[in-house]
Amino acid sequence: MLTLTYSNGSVQNFPKNNDYTRITVVPEKNADKLIIKTSISLVDVHGIWSYSLVPGPEKRNMPWVLPIDSNAQKNIPFAATFNIAGVNCGSFATTNLQDDTRILWEINQETGCYDITCTVSLHSETSPFDVILDCRKIDWQDVLADWRDALGLPAYSYPAAAEDPVYCTWYAVHGAVTADFVETNTAIAKELGFTTLIVDDGWCYDDMKRVSPETIVNWYEMIGDWNVSEKKFPNFKEHVKRVQASGMKYMVWVAPHLWGFKSELYQANPGMTINNPIEGYDKMDIHKADYSGLVQKLCALAKENGLDGLKIDFLDIVEPDINHPNGRATEKMIAELTDGLKADNPEALIEFRQSYATPGMLKYGTQFRAGDVPFNWIMNFSRIMEIRLAIGNRGPVHADPAYWPFGETAENVARHMMAMLPGVPMLSMDLTRLSEMEKQIIRYYINMYNNCRKLINHGEWKFIFGWSDITAAFVENETERLIVLADADKLPCCMKQDGKRTIVCNLSHKSIKYPCTNAVNAECINVADDEIPPAGSAVLK
Repeated sequence: MLTLTYSNGSVQNFPKNNDYTRITVVPEKNADKLIIKTSISLVDVHGIWSYSLVPGPEKRNMPWVLPIDSNAQKNIPFAATFNIAGVNCGSFATTNLQDDTRILWEINQETGCYDITCTVSLHSETSPFDVILDCRKIDWQDVLADWRDALGLPAYSYPAAAEDPVYCTWYAVHGAVTADFVETNTAIAKELGFTTLIVDDGWCYDDMKRVSPETIVNWYEMIGDWNVSEKKFPNFKEHVKRVQASGMKYMVWVAPHLWGFKSELYQANPGMTINNPIEGYDKMDIHKADYSGLVQKLCALAKENGLDGLKIDFLDIVEPDINHPNGRATEKMIAELTDGLKADNPEALIEFRQSYATPGMLKYGTQFRAGDVPFNWIMNFSRIMEIRLAIGNRGPVHADPAYWPFGETAENVARHMMAMLPGVPMLSMDLTRLSEMEKQIIRYYINMYNNCRKLINHGEWKFIFGWSDITAAFVENETERLIVLADADKLPCCMKQDGKRTIVCNLSHKSIKYPCTNAVNAECINVADDEIPPAGSAVLK
């Protein structure tokens, strides 16, 4: 049974079908909340997937209590249970992406079920939406794909440059970025195969600082005014033109929700934040603040300086809240900002980060990046996959910038680069300090990405889970296949004897010998067997 209870006292009951139940909810007048209750049996259940859970062991656990909070700018209203073989045991979802929603999963020991309570904060603009309880015994990833289809989203188009490899300044230099650093490093980045630049945090204040336990306390205190630091970037417009003349797109970092305590914006607008200070800033109160001037300033920043786009950060820092909903108001601000950027430049590049890399944001952003994982190639690999699971094959997915310690082994440098291949590669190193070995490896994998970019960005992806995380992924089209393995033993799950040209990128410590499982037209790169470039270059011929 699915029970719908509105805050106006109206109650509706719907029977559950055995395999697939889908009902359309028409919001009741004079109701500001809707509570939906149902349950899913724990028979044969071994794990649960939700986009709100970070990659890692908890993905395969059965938490006693799992709250999933979502709205327009964070997470998705979907979760699935499955068995050890990855077969769906029961998923619950809605197609309402805008309204603040909490889906609470709670284990009921007496009944042997997950009891599900879904609370939706209704709005005057809430349209009819569907509630889906899917218990079909099929691959849970297919259930997720069917939910994405049920959203009925159009096919959005994106600038071609949204699939270009990116060089980002953040990990390389943090807030100590300067025009000289950018121009020196972009010259090297272009030679290595990167064609988009993101100048991250640091361009809009004079302080030269790096992130540390001491500096993070007040890190964002100057954020909010979005004026170029003349000390770091004298004659910014000419600097931008020089970088673009080299063949690089130029983007900068912004974060409209962050109002630093020392910014003119914060001081001139008392009471316009939510009074929850952290790291030198408070968060804009989307319901109180008149953000029109802020939106206009960010659009003018891009237009007047000839920028190719913005990295728009921290859109998710105000959590979904069914008692104080902010999803629709935040989405309105996002729409005004991104529409303004695209009106000035139809090819504008707009980067969104992991937790708001969601189906509901596909019409606003142009590239959707994995969350911050410096030094950690395996988490980068996993987070790219999570975004692909959330949005499917509907938008450009970007890696978090690869960043490793200087002196890292060739094998691990190759792992960092290889692990990004399921998405658009991004790098954030001080390129002036790279060894020739590191440059050779970077060139090789950027070349591989460019040769396979149509397959990577437009082929059909499938993911293989181990017990704690994603262990393999492969993408294919009619003629080609690319396999990326974190666990070499998962190769048989990905390989088919169908004659397609196949490249196997083996991140694990186990080698796979040539010819790759005796498959026709297949080659393998083993980072653990000294087969880093140029030994593996045959796959690019």
